[in-house]
Amino acid sequence: MWNFFKNFFYTVLLVNTIIGAVHCSWDPYKVLGLKRGASIPEIRRAYKQSAREWHPDKNRNENAESKFVEVNKAYELLSDPVRRKLFDQKGVVDDSLNRNMHNPNNRFGDGASFFSGHGGFRFQFKMSEMTAFHQYRITLRRYENFIFPQSQNQPYLILVYSEWCLMCLHVLPIWQRLVEDLNPIGINLATVHFDQEVELANKLGGRRGELPHVVLVMDSRISHYIEDELSNSKVIEFIRSRFSRNLIAFVNDQNINEFIGGWKDNKVRVLLFGKLELVRLRYLTLAFKHRPHTLFGYAQLNLETTRAIVENFGIPLKLDSLLLFQEDRDRPAARLSMADLPYSTLKDIIETNKYLQLPRLSSQKMLDLLCPPESSNVRRRLCAILVTEDREEDEEAREQLRRFTRQFKFSRDRIVFSYLFREKQTEFLRALLEDGKSPPEATTKVVIVWRQDIQRLSYSWLPQPFVSGADNWNSSVDYLHRTLIKILGSAQPLAHTTLMKELVDEYAQGILGRITSRLVTTAEVLRDHFTRQELLAVGSVVGTVLFIAAVGYVMTYLVRLEEETIRKKNKGLPKTPRPTTTELKLHELRSETYNGMVRLLKPGCRTVVLLLDNDSMDVLIPKFHKAVWPYRKNKSLLFGWMNIDRGLPWYSRLLNLALKIADEDEGTDVTLDSNSVKPKNCVGTVVCLNGHRRYFCIYHARHPECVSDSGAKRMQNMARRLTVSSCAMNAAGGAFMGFDSSLEDSDNSDVERGDLLKSQDMEPLITSGLGLKTQKFSTDFALEGLSNWLDRLFEGTTQRYNINYWPDFGNL
Repeated sequence: MWNFFKNFFYTVLLVNTIIGAVHCSWDPYKVLGLKRGASIPEIRRAYKQSAREWHPDKNRNENAESKFVEVNKAYELLSDPVRRKLFDQKGVVDDSLNRNMHNPNNRFGDGASFFSGHGGFRFQFKMSEMTAFHQYRITLRRYENFIFPQSQNQPYLILVYSEWCLMCLHVLPIWQRLVEDLNPIGINLATVHFDQEVELANKLGGRRGELPHVVLVMDSRISHYIEDELSNSKVIEFIRSRFSRNLIAFVNDQNINEFIGGWKDNKVRVLLFGKLELVRLRYLTLAFKHRPHTLFGYAQLNLETTRAIVENFGIPLKLDSLLLFQEDRDRPAARLSMADLPYSTLKDIIETNKYLQLPRLSSQKMLDLLCPPESSNVRRRLCAILVTEDREEDEEAREQLRRFTRQFKFSRDRIVFSYLFREKQTEFLRALLEDGKSPPEATTKVVIVWRQDIQRLSYSWLPQPFVSGADNWNSSVDYLHRTLIKILGSAQPLAHTTLMKELVDEYAQGILGRITSRLVTTAEVLRDHFTRQELLAVGSVVGTVLFIAAVGYVMTYLVRLEEETIRKKNKGLPKTPRPTTTELKLHELRSETYNGMVRLLKPGCRTVVLLLDNDSMDVLIPKFHKAVWPYRKNKSLLFGWMNIDRGLPWYSRLLNLALKIADEDEGTDVTLDSNSVKPKNCVGTVVCLNGHRRYFCIYHARHPECVSDSGAKRMQNMARRLTVSSCAMNAAGGAFMGFDSSLEDSDNSDVERGDLLKSQDMEPLITSGLGLKTQKFSTDFALEGLSNWLDRLFEGTTQRYNINYWPDFGNL
């Protein structure tokens, strides 16, 4: 099999050699869609676009592989200045670049391509050429456990590559140059193999067909290199742009005292001098690494604004210099001047002097750095802590302790001197109590602490306070020196042991600071992922919304201002209250409104309808309106009226249905002729209709429920039926609606009926239609008892008459 591929490979090379030796019509410019004279960046952009389009993994066209080979061949020719010049002058394709492929000892060639047996077309290069990438290769585990956490103090430049990536081979010399330039100045470089670390490559933003991809991991953030051209200068400029602008302060004669004298923020000052206006990248990486405990400044030489600084500290004008200041602003703790300050030397100087002579315990992290836990009693590291308050009166005691540390050169590996503010570290000091009581006059007292582990510590308070003042200087110094020598020379444990409380971070960001930092980070991410045109488009939309909101706010403010002006003008005028009336509509029940008022009522809703005629309309409607007015706000009620002359057939059928339901219980068949009811006898009747549950209640001045009696006695027999029989209704002595006195009291009766009411109960409600003389009553008194009946209606104590269905409205 290998011999077959080998013979095929050599055949292809021979054909290419023959074709390249003659004047051919193949034009690499047309293949990439370029014009003659195109620049290198244009060629690279065109190649990326064409390779992305014709890559066999993305394009399923049967000619994709041959087209992809042609695109890469055109790019190889145009990216080589010698071959491109030869083609432009003579139109000849010179393949001498691939002459090493004819060496039978070279299995893959120095830039050769072959068809892979794993499907699809691949470019692979000689393993020796990819070694420069392989030796810096990282895995996902190393990235998550080491590189990403370390990015808080050290930047990492990472390149995502693949063996089939032709552009990766072209950037190999640039990458090697970056390794040589950036590694010595504190910027680590790493590579990620796309095919072997797919998850990590995707996390870093690498995509197949868009390789190589370069990112910078710094301060736990990933920044993408988005330039079309990958060069040494552009990458360095990209790295420089990721550093904060206020990482290194520019110092001159005006702000030198403020810069050096600001050590009370618990940070060492490092002042750098250089001839260049631009701060060197090594200084930026150094300041980024030591920013938790060191503040950097930069002063440019040969300027009028820095002449006083140079003369005051004796800085040579032809050399780069470093001055490191602690508490003493006039005398630097360290200095260095060289033609080129090496990064390693600068780092060693800062590491040696990264703390003040008397640092303040301002956070738990500072305590861990100064006083790390040590379980061994022999190798224990002690901390002498001076307890003071944040006031100028205690500054003299702190200064004398600094003089003590300079006078007696105790090893920092054995004991470290520091101080803290009593009012800011109350929880920590509360744990250092003797028998639950604070030592008397604990201010300006010294406590010796030995951290046995992360949570447990041993301590001893010095009985004699560290008193400031010239008179007490010698005694305080002698006592402190003797005590420390005794403790250091003995392996005995300290007096007390307790569980430590963590120190409060005095420089922790507040809510506003965290929000500002998050906004800055978001702005940087948007800048990395969006172009200027996209940002302008988004900015225009946001600006438009803000402008509309601002205009709306201004208009609202002007309206409110105008209202206040009018209110002030009308302040002395008498106020006339506006009449507020709630409208109560009465709807007419007719065929057009019948479904909406009765049949289609929602559950729980009822319609109260007044029956009247043309003669009584003007009298009854105002009385009905007044009676139902208190219920106008009830959303479940609908009020209306019906002209009995128009709705008499419907009303007769409604009564007939109720009679049938009532007589079904007695086994009788009662029917009612609509012609037997006179409209005049129905005037003043109020019917409450429940459309959903199909029942109704009746009010009439002659109805037994409405007769004024000893206790509003309810009906006995009419609760079960409306009439006795059809013969009683048609006889001269019958009634349309009456009571059968022969019926015995039933269990359904609510109140027993007396003899005084029998004569009234036997009188018909509507009799003129049945041939009997009716008792005349005036329409003025027809609705006198309606209010009481409405109260009983909503209490649920009125009689309900059920029906099977609602009859149609209109004539039969």
